[in-house]
Amino acid sequence: MSEPFELRQLRYFLEVADAGNFSRAAKRLGISQPAVSQQMRDLETGLRAVLFQRRGKRISLTSAGLTFQEHARAILHQVEKSLQEIGSEPGELHGTLRVGIIPYLSLALLPKMLALFSEQNPGLDLSIAEISSTDIETCLEEGNLDVGLGWLTRHSPNLRYEHLANDEFTVVVAETHPWAKRRVVELAELHRQRLVQLPDTYVMRRMTDEMCRNHRIRPRTVAEINSIEMVLRSLGPLHAVALMPRVTLREAGGLKLRAIRLAGKGLGLEIGLLRLIDSGTNAAVAAFSKLARVIVPKIIDASWKKAGGD
Repeated sequence: MSEPFELRQLRYFLEVADAGNFSRAAKRLGISQPAVSQQMRDLETGLRAVLFQRRGKRISLTSAGLTFQEHARAILHQVEKSLQEIGSEPGELHGTLRVGIIPYLSLALLPKMLALFSEQNPGLDLSIAEISSTDIETCLEEGNLDVGLGWLTRHSPNLRYEHLANDEFTVVVAETHPWAKRRVVELAELHRQRLVQLPDTYVMRRMTDEMCRNHRIRPRTVAEINSIEMVLRSLGPLHAVALMPRVTLREAGGLKLRAIRLAGKGLGLEIGLLRLIDSGTNAAVAAFSKLARVIVPKIIDASWKKAGGD
């Protein structure tokens, strides 16, 4: 019994599907247009299915073609992965590690962590999602992430929360703000103060709201912005303040901002690893966790020293 297709036909098929034109695909592949057309006819014959709808020079995929497109990509990906494993060192990890990280930490932590992790685990690919702590927890429980870096809320009984470092809320202002030269701001001073905030879909916003309620203060929210970077950029023009973790300013160079120590109770934040309770057998998660235990505390500590923290 003859095989229904060859690997090269899968590559040609995907190129044709992407180009939407046999001539364009042939040019990309570096072969003649008649050769591509013949290979696609042979592929359809082998599969006993019509993969393309031909309208003059323009082509599109049929429903069968769309289904086969997904399988063709998966087959080629698996072949490439197998070839990598065959040529790698014994014991080297392979596959894709899916990591979730909150926006507050991505710029501060990821560049150094990714470089070291890739150097230590060349056979592992990383898929990074910058999402909220709540979404990280949900994705871990649904199997869409392998490990997360974020705030330790300890909301889910299905997750393991591992403490890595501490941070705390600070008052962030532009250098032109009247408070810019201050070393400490009392929490009570935020009452009726102009404040720029994130939406309440962020765990951080819900934390600051609760903190203000507990201390019976009501800042005046002058803007609600769904972007940490834009919150920081708006402080100068709006003559306002923001409540942010100190680590947020680690990579905010050029914005001319100050992080001022906030005096009050319940201002601490825990940064750590999030993963499923039964993830202990996942070697890739274990490798990432081991690196995080070393790197994250160092980077957080450096952010405190840079900002003048005690």
